[in-house]
Amino acid sequence: MTLVPALRRASVAAILFLGVSAAQASVAFHVTVVTERVNQPGVKTSLPARDIQDSDVVLGLHYLSVRDGKSLSVLDFATRRRHVIDTAASTYDTYSLFDVAGFRRFEIEHRKGMAGALEAGGLQAHVTPPVYEEQSLSVLAGKRHGALVPQVLDGAVLWSLDGQPLLRLGIAGSPVSGDDATAFAQFLRYTWGGHPLVLKMLADGKRIPATFTLHYQEVGGTVTRQFRISAMTAGAPATYTLSAYRPRPLAADASPLERVLAQAALLPRPGPQAHPALRAEAEKLFAADQPFDAFLTMLEDHFSTGELVDKLSPQQILAMQECQPIHDLTRGLLAKDQDGIAAALASVQELRKQTGLEQPVLALFEGNLRAKLGQWPAATALYLQVLQARPRMAAVYQDLGDALLAQFDAANAWRSWDAGRAMAPALRQFRKVNDLERSLLRDYPAFFAGGAPPLTVQPSTSRPASSTKTVGSTNLP
Repeated sequence: MTLVPALRRASVAAILFLGVSAAQASVAFHVTVVTERVNQPGVKTSLPARDIQDSDVVLGLHYLSVRDGKSLSVLDFATRRRHVIDTAASTYDTYSLFDVAGFRRFEIEHRKGMAGALEAGGLQAHVTPPVYEEQSLSVLAGKRHGALVPQVLDGAVLWSLDGQPLLRLGIAGSPVSGDDATAFAQFLRYTWGGHPLVLKMLADGKRIPATFTLHYQEVGGTVTRQFRISAMTAGAPATYTLSAYRPRPLAADASPLERVLAQAALLPRPGPQAHPALRAEAEKLFAADQPFDAFLTMLEDHFSTGELVDKLSPQQILAMQECQPIHDLTRGLLAKDQDGIAAALASVQELRKQTGLEQPVLALFEGNLRAKLGQWPAATALYLQVLQARPRMAAVYQDLGDALLAQFDAANAWRSWDAGRAMAPALRQFRKVNDLERSLLRDYPAFFAGGAPPLTVQPSTSRPASSTKTVGSTNLP
């Protein structure tokens, strides 16, 4: 296959030409993927035995795009954002690239745990070999591997790892730059998967193969995907624009999660008056001999603005020291064992009855205690309740994101974290997610190859897609 000077068919490139100079040309092509499944005897599945998917791909400068029917996905490696565009409605959703690598890390550990449980139960025959879990998710499971082993076939090379076939690579292909080969590997990584060693080999090869096959193994059987590249061109745009589209509007039947995240994306950062206003409210409560309510108000101030609970008068300190509900609350929140956490939960629930169920800080603490007990849906509901009443309590977006990730919704977890960090970037509660992102950059650098680090946090301004649970890769087996 050789490069041709212009696209031979309508492709995603035509959509992205708007307002873009093609001075720096990039590669575009059409790809046809034929998926074939062979299930083990007795396995029932709704997935078809054979499926064909056609897509148009552009490998631009610091971005790549994939069009599949009416859906167009754009991965921007310079800003570490990904845009999912509905071309029929001319709308888009925006997510973080971190949610893809974050989900893959979370999922590979989950699959390792499931494999351990199956082996412990004497069901080794149902365990998927780790190399195929790595092929599916494009992340290593922590196991050291040898090199890929080639086997020359008629017109192709079969590459295997640990005795398992992973890639049948055709000889024909088109030479490309190292950057374009890396972008081609990224296209596979974010859509169909591919073992990290396979993707590195493709990136290092500085060519785009005309045909190749990826092999997978699942609990229910085996899967092969045959790829055929056509209509290849070097005249694609180097950059892209979203000017022809608008953020997807909130649907009338949107879920509470969608509404909370949509509202958060529109809120400006708290002004300098936020802290004085909340502290003045606390002072009034101290004056009214209500130290517990004053304490809760100061905590709300901290969770919203990052300001510390300090600068108390001796009388206020004494009032807090003599306030039994404060002691009960703080002691309960420090509980580590399950019995202690359960007792603390009951105590907080009783306090909520006394102060009013709408009290946001106590509702937050009940959510945190339920999270410690693994009651993630209940914790999520409480966090949403708090944010519906207090959308500027930035720290709650950290807890909501944690709960969403625990429920495998990485896309909305990062949207929640981004919303909170946009409101109060210096809040100490976000150190954990900042550290997580740094670890993802360190452990999975290939997921972010192709772009310079963003200068600032860029929170999403679009609606989440929680009902689809795509988590950045709709085509993974």
